[in-house]
Amino acid sequence: MPRLKYPEMRMELLGYLRKLKDLKYQMKAWVNHDFPADVQYDHLDLAIHFIFDDTDLGSDARMAIGEILLDEQEASLMRQLVDAINAVFEAYGTDMPNSFYMQVGEWTRVVAYAERAFDCLEGSNAAGCPEPLD
Repeated sequence: MPRLKYPEMRMELLGYLRKLKDLKYQMKAWVNHDFPADVQYDHLDLAIHFIFDDTDLGSDARMAIGEILLDEQEASLMRQLVDAINAVFEAYGTDMPNSFYMQVGEWTRVVAYAERAFDCLEGSNAAGCPEPLD
């Protein structure tokens, strides 16, 4: 892997993507507060704050290339995830309970884009990163 300025933040991003792509985890941990043994607390807000507040991913993922993202393809996949999250928040606001977001139809796009981004960033897709969807 090429050298990144913040490899530990990339690992943190992968952790959030792993949770955003897993609706069962979201319902169990974020809604029912039934956390895995090694987790004391988890919430959707943690992933949202990382993406939108702690990094440039929420405003322009290309700015994170060389820092936590490797290339334009990863940035494009993250942009799609950000757009999907923004669509949910624009439609329903940002003050709804986690359970509400996870039940709206638009949330399936968040889960799908998170999975595509995770697979690309983790490198688990043997054929390479998926092309961003239109």
